Amino acid sequence: MDEYSPDRTEVDDSMPAELEPQLSSLSSPCDLLASIESEGSYTFQGSEDGETEDEESRILRPISVQIPECVLVSPRSCYDGFEPPYSAMPEPEALEMLLSIRSGKNEYLELQLDDFAVYCVTDSYPEEMRSLNQLDTEPKSPDFYFDGVLSNGTQSAYVRRIPIHAMPLGNYGQTSKDQTKDHIWLQSRLNAQKNVYYKIGKPAVEYKRFFEPFLWVADLAKHVVDFLTEMHISGQRVTIHHFRQDFASWLLAAYSASDNIKDVQMWMSKYPRLDYRTAVNASIAFLRKESIGVMGDENADYHPLWNEVLHFQKYIPYNSRAANYHTVVTKYIHNCFSHLPFGERLYALDFGADTKRLRSNLISRLTPPALTIAPCRSLPSRVNEIRPGDTISTARDTTESGTVWGKEKARDDQHDDVWFALVQSVSVDDDGHRVFEVVWYYRPVDTLCGLMKYPWSNELFLSDHCSCREDAKIREDEVSGVHQVEFGGTPDTLKEFFCRQTYLTDDRAWVSLTQSHLKCCHIQITSSPDCTEYCIGDTVLVHLVKNSNVCQPCEIIGTEQQYGKTRVNFRKLPRRHTTDSTASDAPPNELLYTEETVKASPSRIVGKCYIRWFSVTEPIPTPYNRDGVGAFFFLTHQKQWTDDGFAIRPLEEAPPSLKQGYDPRQESVPKLRGLDLFCGGGNFGRGLEEGGSVVMKWANDMDSKALHTYMANTPKPEEVSPFLGSIDDFQRLAIQGRFTKNIPRVGEVDFISGGSPCPGFSNLTNDKKTDAQRKNQSLVAAFASCVDLYRPKYGILENVVGIIQKHRNRDQDVFSQLMCALVGMGYQARLFFLDALSCGSAQVRSRVFIVFAAPGWTLPETPLQTHSYPPSVRNLGLGLLPTGESMARRVIAQSTPFPSKNAAQAAAGLPKIYDAKPDICVPFPDHRVVYSTNTHTMRNRVRLIPKSPHGMNFSQAWYGYYGTKPRAAGRGILTESERNMFMVRGLSTEMGTNSYGRQVSNRPMATIVTRPNPTDAKQGRVIHWDEDRCLSVMEAKRGQGFLDEEVLLGPPHAQFKIIGNSVAREVSLALGAVITDAVMRSYGRNSEALAMDKDDGHMVESSPFWEAPCRGSELESPETSVPVSPDRKEDGSCRKRRRLE
Repeated sequence: MDEYSPDRTEVDDSMPAELEPQLSSLSSPCDLLASIESEGSYTFQGSEDGETEDEESRILRPISVQIPECVLVSPRSCYDGFEPPYSAMPEPEALEMLLSIRSGKNEYLELQLDDFAVYCVTDSYPEEMRSLNQLDTEPKSPDFYFDGVLSNGTQSAYVRRIPIHAMPLGNYGQTSKDQTKDHIWLQSRLNAQKNVYYKIGKPAVEYKRFFEPFLWVADLAKHVVDFLTEMHISGQRVTIHHFRQDFASWLLAAYSASDNIKDVQMWMSKYPRLDYRTAVNASIAFLRKESIGVMGDENADYHPLWNEVLHFQKYIPYNSRAANYHTVVTKYIHNCFSHLPFGERLYALDFGADTKRLRSNLISRLTPPALTIAPCRSLPSRVNEIRPGDTISTARDTTESGTVWGKEKARDDQHDDVWFALVQSVSVDDDGHRVFEVVWYYRPVDTLCGLMKYPWSNELFLSDHCSCREDAKIREDEVSGVHQVEFGGTPDTLKEFFCRQTYLTDDRAWVSLTQSHLKCCHIQITSSPDCTEYCIGDTVLVHLVKNSNVCQPCEIIGTEQQYGKTRVNFRKLPRRHTTDSTASDAPPNELLYTEETVKASPSRIVGKCYIRWFSVTEPIPTPYNRDGVGAFFFLTHQKQWTDDGFAIRPLEEAPPSLKQGYDPRQESVPKLRGLDLFCGGGNFGRGLEEGGSVVMKWANDMDSKALHTYMANTPKPEEVSPFLGSIDDFQRLAIQGRFTKNIPRVGEVDFISGGSPCPGFSNLTNDKKTDAQRKNQSLVAAFASCVDLYRPKYGILENVVGIIQKHRNRDQDVFSQLMCALVGMGYQARLFFLDALSCGSAQVRSRVFIVFAAPGWTLPETPLQTHSYPPSVRNLGLGLLPTGESMARRVIAQSTPFPSKNAAQAAAGLPKIYDAKPDICVPFPDHRVVYSTNTHTMRNRVRLIPKSPHGMNFSQAWYGYYGTKPRAAGRGILTESERNMFMVRGLSTEMGTNSYGRQVSNRPMATIVTRPNPTDAKQGRVIHWDEDRCLSVMEAKRGQGFLDEEVLLGPPHAQFKIIGNSVAREVSLALGAVITDAVMRSYGRNSEALAMDKDDGHMVESSPFWEAPCRGSELESPETSVPVSPDRKEDGSCRKRRRLE
């Protein structure tokens, strides 16, 4: 290696000037290490600027600069100029000298090894130190070597580059209660056939950071092997689930009567939890090697642990004989999607006899009866016979009229020249013409279905868009025709059209048609103009302070009228951490119960929240223990006023007036049996479960490590049936009726979720036309096919925002085609555009979700935004409607209960790992990096990226920081020689790219992707903000909302892939909460409310509904509406407008 230079010493940028002479005077790493205190810090006294020189008045304050004891990657002995403490000699000569003075004829010969360092030598990792738990754990493991001092009594010799043959550990077995610290030996390759061993003693100072964590892992190996041995004797097979709690309980019981119980407790205290799954996974190869060495192959293999965590063979992949080229779908889905670019990949299968019978029975139960509107009468023969309740058509407005509605023709659309409307009232204008107030029907092309193929040409959607606010009305001479519509019918109707859904124009959602939808909102008679959807005792978020961007949880305790306006009386429920000085570290969603009240307008209510009381002695369960994600809050204490102020006291019971959120400890919520498609590691499905109403019973993925991870984190694995294989094989078996435990029968599935592979739509994918990406795109059709097959009550699909086309290729929009397919089945549906930031995640991650519900079930609302956006976040629109508006927009709330989270907050509590070379972090075993990002070359590049200003990358470091004018090569901080450390050509070194970018600690993390790659020109911002390394697996877990104790199986690169493919947990939990709310509302009301019978409010000609005038006092627009398109015109001649604010 190159000669060691003091310039390579890695110290904090904030090092005091007084310290620099001390460092500059050091000539070798040995001098540096000797000068550092044992705690790894310098401490000296200093004064602040501007203080007086008066010695008596000077305020002395201790200043501590934390410097790691040593962060060398290679042993000191590998540097030129190193002088060993004893004479250096080859191993044979050292053995000859040291063994010549041995006494007795012991069977085993033992020499002491001190001041040692273990390292490997490869092209990517030249002479880099390694932890001993990595020795011989892989089939192609590199050779490990050690340098150190061998001693026998008073004789010592220094040896270098000694190849290691084996590392025996002692103290295994139930009879030994000692730790392994003083019972570790190395055997060199020279002594492989001899009984000569080197007992490990004190490591070299540079190797200390590798060796000390290894000692903890070595003790873990002893305890795990002892545990496996005892369980084998008792006939119990150990799985990864035994390490949730059973292992820790066994360990404490085994040592309870031992003199070493304190040592064991001390060992356990270094790993701050009782769930040892992540520790076992991180060292699984080492544990396997030690288990075989102690127990033997047969006894070790008695336990399925290895097949779960190491070999990934517990769940055997389905052996398909069919090629993976085709995507299996139902005939209905094939008809919907076959015209798309991936259509040739779709393969339609006929239903087997059993599947067809079960499916027919299920559909008949889910289909509500048609609404009875009025006695049948023949179509009016003349325009003057048109009455309220008739459906009419009129020629669409031309562009000259000022309409915002562009004329678009969808695939197979036969009615693009006319508009349809439901007549509400008939009147006569000043010119003597009859004019009609109407509610407009929307055709599929007017909705999120866009230009895509809708399966039924005879279906109309009633809307909540009426003509009451439009200046121009439909005159009788503008009527093109009168049409028969069957409300609540099916595609097989004998009438000209059928209408079973209402399209909510502002929400961009379809809901089941009800009797009330047939009446214009301005005509309906309401009980009170100020009535709200909330009741006394409900808990809501209220924007109390006008100039604040924070809303507070409150309880509604009453209403009153003041000056003709409704005022709501709220009970204030302040945050405990801001009110209780003894609980400043209380969770941000813990509240205090008070008797304090405040009055405010109903318009101050932001939305509902969930609050529940818990005793101070019980743990807070999910979802109330997630810092407010999903708008879940909890109470344990109350604020009581006394003569001396106020006191904080425990709340002994739940307040009787409070309508509490659901209790996750009780079976108080009806459960939906879920099928988790493309389940990955389970972050999406598990978050939905934590919402309260979903229980995943089946899971499917073709990634073995991901599916094994899914099952390793399932609380009750015996109740979940995984299918390891492609969704094509899964569907083929189900469609043909070959049902098994992991292929559910039609009728058993209540809920389907899935996040289909996103590379086919992601902006990170450079070429979306390859065979692989066409296959990925076609899997959206596979998801829709599963919905068509199983017809669940609820479902949800996630994908990247790129699935929605805005301008180009709108006639190939897979998202809109999926909406066509779902709504065509009769499902209610809604589009969510959610940012992980707004749900409580610490990363920038925008995704779209399609949620749907069967007829008669309440459609979930959009999750409430609980966390604010950073100022840098701007509005964003997705897709395009015929009005020029976006299909979905990012909504930035005026107030939220919590601020956004940043990267430093997500990583809080994680220790520094500097260059991450030891690869062991005892308290957080996943706090390690992907090996490919930590090679010798990559590490040297990373350390050249400045840490200040925050967020620097290669482009800024070489071409100049933003603001440098002009930016050009060499205008940055890098020198020419440093620039040459990077690639000479390629996107990663061009101006303006994100390659070799550092995260910014006080901002959200960049989107977590499947592979951290600093050279990526688009997603290269993966370097830690304060350390010279890429983000660790643990930091990525935190960014995606995985729980610390949840285990991700496989090596770091496989773990990172699972994380990057996941849905942020905060988002999935928020979605689960709104689904639970919808399910509870569905079960809590009359289940027949949507299936109206003939005696429920017929709309007859003489009904008061048709005679009601349009009252001006009820013409106020709703509180929320879609943003106005920039090119919207307000010409009064346009008859069909969108409702505006």
